[in-house]
Amino acid sequence: MDIELYRIIDPHACWLNDKGEEENRRAKKALVLFCDELRKRKPAKVYEKRDAIHSWYLFHMLHIRKAFEEEKYMRVCHEIITLMYYEPLMQGRIYYNLIRILEHYLHGRGEKNAEKDFGMEQKER
Repeated sequence: MDIELYRIIDPHACWLNDKGEEENRRAKKALVLFCDELRKRKPAKVYEKRDAIHSWYLFHMLHIRKAFEEEKYMRVCHEIITLMYYEPLMQGRIYYNLIRILEHYLHGRGEKNAEKDFGMEQKER
C-alpha cells in the first residue's frame, strides 16, 4: 500500500458519511489531491498475482462509483482505502479504472477526456 496516498484520504474516511457537510467537502478536496498524486505515479509493469479472482477489484469500484453518485465523499475515501488494502492499486487494470472514476466525478472530464489524458484516444477515419 502506498502510504503517501493513504495519508491523503485516511483522515476523511468514514463509511457512514455522518460527520457533516463541511467534512464531506474536505473529503472531496482530499480526493482531488489523491487523484493528482495518483496520476504522478506510474502503474506497475509486473502483474501481481493474488489469491483472489483477477477481476474482484470491480466489486470495490462499484462501491466507489455508488458513493460518488450519492455525493458521499467520506465514503469514497473509505472505499478507496478498502480497495488499496485488498488489491494491488498500481496494477494497470485497477490504476487506470480508478483514475477514470476520479476524473469523471471530481473533474467532470468524462470518459472521452480520460482516454485523451492516457494517450488512448481513437483517431477518426
